[in-house]
Amino acid sequence: MKTSTIVAATVGVLAVATIGYAIYFDSKRRNDPEFRRKLKKERKRAQKLAKEEAKNLSSKSAQSVEEALASIKDEDFPTSMEEREKFCMEQLSAGESLFTLGPDNFGQAAICFYKALKVYPAPAELVMVYQKTIPPEVFTLVMGMLSKDVQSKQEKYYTVFPPKEMNVKVDEKPEGVTPDGQKVTRRGLVATKSFAAGQTIYSEAPVISSLEPSLEGSEFCHYCLKQIVDDSSKVPCSKCTQVVFCSSNCKDSASQEFHDILCTKDSDDVSSPERSLREYTKATRNLVPEMLAKFLVKMVHEESLNSGAEYNSFDHMERLRYLEIPPSAEEEKEMELLKVALGSNIPGIDEFITEERYLLMKGRLLYNLYGVSTSLDTERSVEPLPEKQRSVRDAPITGAGFYRVSSYLMHSCEPNAKIVFSDHDHTLSIVTTREVKAGEELYVGYIKNGSLSTEGRRLQLFTNYRLQCMCPLCETTD
Repeated sequence: MKTSTIVAATVGVLAVATIGYAIYFDSKRRNDPEFRRKLKKERKRAQKLAKEEAKNLSSKSAQSVEEALASIKDEDFPTSMEEREKFCMEQLSAGESLFTLGPDNFGQAAICFYKALKVYPAPAELVMVYQKTIPPEVFTLVMGMLSKDVQSKQEKYYTVFPPKEMNVKVDEKPEGVTPDGQKVTRRGLVATKSFAAGQTIYSEAPVISSLEPSLEGSEFCHYCLKQIVDDSSKVPCSKCTQVVFCSSNCKDSASQEFHDILCTKDSDDVSSPERSLREYTKATRNLVPEMLAKFLVKMVHEESLNSGAEYNSFDHMERLRYLEIPPSAEEEKEMELLKVALGSNIPGIDEFITEERYLLMKGRLLYNLYGVSTSLDTERSVEPLPEKQRSVRDAPITGAGFYRVSSYLMHSCEPNAKIVFSDHDHTLSIVTTREVKAGEELYVGYIKNGSLSTEGRRLQLFTNYRLQCMCPLCETTD
């Protein structure tokens, strides 16, 4: 059977892969243990073969791979699901026609098959189809192109992120050695130019943020978390009375990014899809499940924009440190709440939210969340949230935010920078507490030192972040 015929038979099912590049599986792949074992075995074979093929490339083939990648370097690929499906089938048909003409056309055929692979929602599975249906010489070239491209994308990530205008870069830093003597490294945020004390290095809006549940619907904006001083400036949701906004811009942004799907619509049924997640958040005051729901919906929104961005929110999140969360009944319930809340609006969400993926995403949020302080009243009494956030502020924590760049800031008990919410919304600014030289790593406090001893600080940091603090203060005091 031809490659294009096999792909055409499955592309309709795989078109549900709308959440980043991560939704690859339909319900059979999740529910049939034998199929999963077979698929896992096939994938391992494909990965092993890809490595072998890449190693065994002759100098002539390696040159062909470089030339092939260079020939499509500046080509624009379609971004919408419909355009990608059409483009994929066109490239597969062209590749088949070319390789049947003989070895002189294998290079062009490989380019067509690689271009199809670039837009296919389940590339690992298409590789398996290629392995069985195209000539070995063509397959070798395709796998060589894939290997080079993946390597290039990985190497490129930290050259384009963070943006240069933020005055920081991500560098590898030593973090001790393993028991067998292997060096351990981590990634930290480094200033790219010098700053005097009290200067702002950068400001950053969060990927997502959420209010402390008791503050919803009254005097704080559901989107930017800003306190609304004047009742006349409140902008209500047109479908519910559970939230308010500080401006039409915030209302529109929230609606587009997540609220249209997560709005409770003032349903009378507390167990309805519209209310179940919100009721859980109010009852437990745990923000992470709702924030993950916002994150997933926002990913779909990002895809709908067809911006052609090389890296999406999931690419950013998967590179961050995380806490290892053991599975429990609590996580099981949260997973089901997400599926109920999003299922009717996001095709494939049931298959995407596996236990392993949910625990990883939750662990990444719990490790990287910052407490957000937006209250104009520093004496306001707000009960601390049960989930820990990075914060040393004396002002009340009115919510939490997840930030792409600031997640790379490391803790120090004597930091050279601090978190400031100067506009009293969820936009975070990094301000120096002393002079910072170009090339110096930036540190903030994850916890309040207060009257804690070195042992007390280290215990709290290890409990919350599995972090063994080796800052100068901890190293020089008892």
